Amino acid sequence: MRLTLILLCLVVGSAVRAQADAQPPPMSAESADHLRAAWVSADKKSILSATRATAAAPWAAPNRMLTTRGTIGRVVFAPNGNSIAFENLRTWLDDGSPNDRWGFIGVYDFQSRQISYVDPSFNIDSDPIWSGDSATLTFTRHREGLPDLRLSKAVRRLKLGAWEPPPKRRSEAFTMAAVIAAPVIYPPAPSADGQSFAYVTREARDRNIYFLRGGEPARRIVHYGGDDGQDLKDITVSPTGGAVAYVQGDDLNRQGDAPNATSLPDMPQQQVWIVGSSGDTPRLLGVGSGPLFSPDNRHVLWRSGEKIMAASLVWEQSRLAGVGAPEEFLTGERDGLRFSPDGTKVAYQRNDGIEIYDIATKTAAVIVRGDGIDQGPVWSPDSRHLAFRREPADSQGLERNSWMHTPCGPYRYCGPFVASQPWAIWVVDVGDPTPRKIWQATPGVGSVYYELDQSGTPGQMGDQFFWSADDRIAFAWERDGWRHLYAVPATGGEATRLTPGDGEVETAALSLDRRQIVYATNIGDLGRRHIAAVSFDGAPPRSLTSGETSQWSPTPLADGRVAYIGAGWADPPQIRVRDGSGATTVADLPAVPAEFPTALLVKPQLVEFPAADGQTAFGQLFVPAKPKGCAVVFSHGGIRRQMLPGFHYMDAYQYLYEMNQYLAGRGCVVLSVEYRSSIMRGEAFRNAPGWGFASNSELLDFVGAAKYLQARPDVNARRGVGIYGLSWGGYMTANALAQHSDLFKVGFDMAGVHVASDPVGRLHAATTTLDSWTSPVLLVQGDDDMNVDINEGIALAKALQVRRPQVTFKQQVIPGQTHDLYQTFEQLVEIYTDGSDFLLEHLHVR
Repeated sequence: MRLTLILLCLVVGSAVRAQADAQPPPMSAESADHLRAAWVSADKKSILSATRATAAAPWAAPNRMLTTRGTIGRVVFAPNGNSIAFENLRTWLDDGSPNDRWGFIGVYDFQSRQISYVDPSFNIDSDPIWSGDSATLTFTRHREGLPDLRLSKAVRRLKLGAWEPPPKRRSEAFTMAAVIAAPVIYPPAPSADGQSFAYVTREARDRNIYFLRGGEPARRIVHYGGDDGQDLKDITVSPTGGAVAYVQGDDLNRQGDAPNATSLPDMPQQQVWIVGSSGDTPRLLGVGSGPLFSPDNRHVLWRSGEKIMAASLVWEQSRLAGVGAPEEFLTGERDGLRFSPDGTKVAYQRNDGIEIYDIATKTAAVIVRGDGIDQGPVWSPDSRHLAFRREPADSQGLERNSWMHTPCGPYRYCGPFVASQPWAIWVVDVGDPTPRKIWQATPGVGSVYYELDQSGTPGQMGDQFFWSADDRIAFAWERDGWRHLYAVPATGGEATRLTPGDGEVETAALSLDRRQIVYATNIGDLGRRHIAAVSFDGAPPRSLTSGETSQWSPTPLADGRVAYIGAGWADPPQIRVRDGSGATTVADLPAVPAEFPTALLVKPQLVEFPAADGQTAFGQLFVPAKPKGCAVVFSHGGIRRQMLPGFHYMDAYQYLYEMNQYLAGRGCVVLSVEYRSSIMRGEAFRNAPGWGFASNSELLDFVGAAKYLQARPDVNARRGVGIYGLSWGGYMTANALAQHSDLFKVGFDMAGVHVASDPVGRLHAATTTLDSWTSPVLLVQGDDDMNVDINEGIALAKALQVRRPQVTFKQQVIPGQTHDLYQTFEQLVEIYTDGSDFLLEHLHVR
């Protein structure tokens, strides 16, 4: 009996202590009815909540309501008790630095479990107070260098699963939502046997994966609806086409968080999934990226942090029947895994060198390094040799040197694009870790390696070298000022040029029999892309496509077939398959939406015009059927990009092409400028004197573009010209407004670069050339931008607010959005519509 009483007391005591532990802390916020409390977690990353049945009842155990990027400050209940407001301070680097800060007022709705933000900007917002009807928040906006503002803004409630696009404008030929709903199609990913392939699409609010086997119609095997902002990428197909692995979610930011454009209260993760090609339910493999199937079809590998994980696959009559538990395959940073053709070994890059891992013995052989950087390993057909590229550690061509480590600073002309020690091709025998050099580039032009653009879906990279069946190695070289393909014997010798002519090879792939290379190029048609094939022996190339449309992403298949993507100026991208006889079939999925305005688009013209210094500039000109006298200049970003007179092969630039069409549909002549330092017109054009932060010589092309437009009879020169762009296009927009407000009367700057990181560059940055800036500007950026530091936007916003308060300045920060602002279709439509309205309003278009 006594023991029973002791146990009972212990139980009651534990319950009392647990109940006491569940009490909200003293600084928690309570709803007006005292039935809910909310408070900030110890690490200031989350908000916790507890509820109770009556005001006198004990509190239930707390739960986590939300987690967000940055830190959370004050929490305030709405009077109706249905939501809370909170301060959300964010930083570029999560290191406690007092600099590089911006802050929002967040709102969490208990019913929908959705987070929204109130008028987010480049400033710091704090001290939220609700209105009595719970519809408005009043808060303080801190602007560095200026007095604080006290603002009142309506709370925009998110409707879960429902969205209404902006209403149709009176002057619209078609809506923004209608034109940018055209499917975006990413490059096909083939099975090793060449019998099938899969491809990712973005279709308005949906993300899908389709699978196509030879002789069968395409079918959808993966579907994500609801516009949650989580990308599909890194797609790969098993060797015989029985399964597809892919990644959901984008790369992690500097705080280790995945992008969260829809402000989900449960922070998303980047995850690897696998699905049978028959359309089974996808299976989660784990957190990570970069899935890769083993050649024997028995395992799938992926990267998870600093580990390479693997899971075994179970097959039943070529159908994926099961997936084993993940196991660690390798530990440590390893990039660019490549299985040998016989499946017994894996090559990869590690610590600026290359290793070969033997799967059976679980040992790694380190290739003897010289004084350079080794990368891009490619196997010989017999799995006995490996070829790779060696470059000096300070090469201008290395990605790691492309920003802060170049001798003269980032994004800046450094004189001739050459290396003191040219890059070289090395070959190593699997049994001997000492490599031998078989070929080296000559000094001068081409001494810096200029990579092929081998990206598939985002995050996926193809080979830079191609090893033929008869032991030749093909590669890209810019020796004559154009990026062409060359081939050299694997034993060494002279290089043979394979792709003559003015123009460049952009992407390339090896045929299944290793006897030819299929590639996308603008040789013979500098403004477009077409597909050709060439053997390794120097015989003349064969054109596989041509015409006024463009084709890209060639993917060799079995029996001489080639899959690729083709698009025109009014026809959105489609997957096409060309057989050995030249006959072409079109995949019926995805379908173009019925509301897509095909008949209302205009055919862009390839044009040339003089820059302000007399040099020749290029572009694509959109002339509306019924011009209203307005004109807009568009600047692509990159910098290394080229627009097309039609739909583009990059997702962001497809959307921007569609925005150009939208502006033309509203009556404006639009000129998309192909300015100096753009790609595909040779090394001299790409490396034009003074480009970038050196002296911003590209601006001369935009001044010439504005004057070219003003001289046209269908443009009212008195209105001036509008300008817009994203990334480096935002840099050009801001500089055009800062230095030439007499020509450019309004601008729309998305995620622009505004502050040079070196003293010479600052002489040409918009933030230091504001004195003559008078034109209105709309500045928009995502605060999870990993391409352009959000402090670039903060710096311009501060400079305009403090030093040019007379300038009409609108700003918008999109919490959780990434660089290209397209993580959700809904936000993209609203951003592009607002930007277009801003341009047209100030160009006096009704």
